[in-house]
Amino acid sequence: HYEKTFQLWQESGIKVPPCFIVVCNNTSTSKLVYDYISGFNRPNTDGSESFVAGRLPLFRNYDDNGNPLARPNTLLIDSEQLESGDALDENFRKMAGPEIEQFRREIIERSGNAQDAENITDQALLREVMNTVGRPGRLGGAIRCVVSVSMLTEGWDANTVTHVVGVRAFGT
Repeated sequence: HYEKTFQLWQESGIKVPPCFIVVCNNTSTSKLVYDYISGFNRPNTDGSESFVAGRLPLFRNYDDNGNPLARPNTLLIDSEQLESGDALDENFRKMAGPEIEQFRREIIERSGNAQDAENITDQALLREVMNTVGRPGRLGGAIRCVVSVSMLTEGWDANTVTHVVGVRAFGT
């Protein structure tokens, strides 16, 4: 169904892609689901790696040759990712330079302290990506899929969400 929604989105001329959320029961499951969706490099016994393409082409984070995309389509977000800041790589930082600078300006406007804007942590950038999913011209504007643990219980809001898959029990 998402592929049809995505096709309709492309035809409509709307700038923001629809967002697909996968809510998992724990961080181990979320990492497995994320790798399955976005692709990953599997370590071999000889120390080399083999690229495994993501199973859902619209959500892949790698091109056909196994090179990471500068702007990921899928984001893994959970407490471990927030604490480590591992989800943002150098390619993303280069491509998102203007959006990161905009975020710096907003920090200065809010706090009045230029030092706060110069010392943005990876965790703060990752939180900003999450807070701006679906907002054109912002750090999370191009995200198509979010894989998370307990995303829907944390008060996160993105009005472009069109599909939610629960890989855990839901109370509602």
